[in-house]
Order: sequence, then C-alpha cells, then structure tokens
Amino acid sequence: MRKINEIIVHCSATRPSWMADNGIEEKRDEIKRWHVADNGWRDIGYHYLIDRDGQTTRGRALEDQGAHTQGHNANSIGVCLIGGHGSSVNDEFLANFTDEQDQALRVLIDSLQTRFPSIKKVSGHNDYTAAKACPGFKVARWIAGKPAAKPLMAST
Repeated sequence: MRKINEIIVHCSATRPSWMADNGIEEKRDEIKRWHVADNGWRDIGYHYLIDRDGQTTRGRALEDQGAHTQGHNANSIGVCLIGGHGSSVNDEFLANFTDEQDQALRVLIDSLQTRFPSIKKVSGHNDYTAAKACPGFKVARWIAGKPAAKPLMAST
C-alpha cells in the first residue's frame, strides 16, 4: 500500500440538476468516461465521489495513485463532490453543496483519518492551483467551521 498523508477535495463542476435521475454509480461512470476518453487517463482520477444526497461511492482503488492534483497524487486521496458549477473559491460550502454532502464528507474524512493515521492534511484543489475555484470553497475554513472570506471590494 502506498503511503497516504493527505486528502484533497474536488468538485465535479456540474449543475445541481446534472444526472439528477441517475444514481451515484452512473455519475461516477460518466466522470470516469470524461477522464478516460477525454483526458486519456487509465481510470477515474478520484478515489471517492459524494453525491448530492450524501451517498458515497469508490472511484479509483486506494492502492492506486490518483489523477486529481498534479504533483500531489502520489500520497493523497482524491474526493470529488458532485456539483459546484459556477462556484467561487470564497463561496460557503452550502452555496454549492448540500447538508447531506457536508455530513458525508466529514464522515469520510474521519473514517479515512482513522484508517490512515498518517493523514495529517485535508486540503482543496484550489490550495494547489490558484486558477481553480475547485472545490468551490476553502477546505481549511470549512473544516474549522468559519464562514467564507468575503472578496475585497475595490475602493472608489
């Protein structure tokens, strides 16, 4: 098993209604198709996905290095929240995701940290790629339960 020391949170950048009549497995399979067919990857990039109703499913095997955050895949687990279309890095979690996803993500993080005590860091894709809003909130602020930062207004 590879050494895992971080969880990196992402979003699918899909609208809340995206594939609303489909289950999490069908959504996972569609995202996998994007990653394999469109990007040429061998598998879906994420290890877990969390649907809007809080259901969680596995993506890539934990034993396999993910393909979700360039330069940070070797020792991390990638988790993708379904949703987040049009989100901003400074949004509140609940502006783009559901209470059920909030609870499911917290449970998954706790479970993974119990299983892998070497996990000392939980971050967002936007912590590594400034040009990305993904996952659509600041993970450290969300974990700490603090409100999102307000963008500075230009002075007139």
